[in-house]
Amino acid sequence: NMQLFTRVILLAVTIFSVSAVPRFGEDIGLEEVLFRMVLGEAEGRGLTPAAQTCANIYLNTTQKNGDKLANATNACEEAANRTNVAYTQTSNSTINQIRLQLLTLEQNLQLCRNETDSAIFLNCTVSTFDKNLQLLDTSNSQAYRAQSQFVSNATQMNAEKSNCISSAVSEAKVQSIQAANDFNSCLDKIPAQREVPQKMEQQLREQQQEKPTQITKEQVSAKPQLMFEDLPLTN
Repeated sequence: NMQLFTRVILLAVTIFSVSAVPRFGEDIGLEEVLFRMVLGEAEGRGLTPAAQTCANIYLNTTQKNGDKLANATNACEEAANRTNVAYTQTSNSTINQIRLQLLTLEQNLQLCRNETDSAIFLNCTVSTFDKNLQLLDTSNSQAYRAQSQFVSNATQMNAEKSNCISSAVSEAKVQSIQAANDFNSCLDKIPAQREVPQKMEQQLREQQQEKPTQITKEQVSAKPQLMFEDLPLTN
């Protein structure tokens, strides 16, 4: 039973190590499922008190590791959101500038269109042409750059987010394997813990067997009398 329970834990760690590829939170719940699977095995196997202690330590450790992973991935999400906000603010600044330039261009064109006199209309058109052309060209260039920046920012943000989550998952995998190894070591120590009391009892029995037999008081007092009785009588 204990070997089967150990295999379940190691299998859970192996599945987590292979399957936990970050896809922006889709696999974050996998570790919790594995924890529940291991917990179910522990409850169904009727573990000894010593083995149950090992299992409790393991489950507590994996729960803490799961909380760490959740916090780490949340931090990755929050960092990505902050980056996105910063990128949006920068892009909005450029877009607002383009809007103002196009508004100025529109006002210049409207000013010339309002002229009813042909000579004044032509003069207005010629005098504002270079300025209007510059506004249009500048706005067009800025729009292209802003559009490219949108794509670049999204790519960079997703890459940073992916790397952050990948690092958190990798750390969680290491911690999960370490927890499983610690659990296995805890189980390995149980037989040795059982042998210590048995050895102490055996040593105590051996000491009791080797203890010299206690001489009774009657035996001590009888020896001198026997010695005197064995002596020959002399005149």
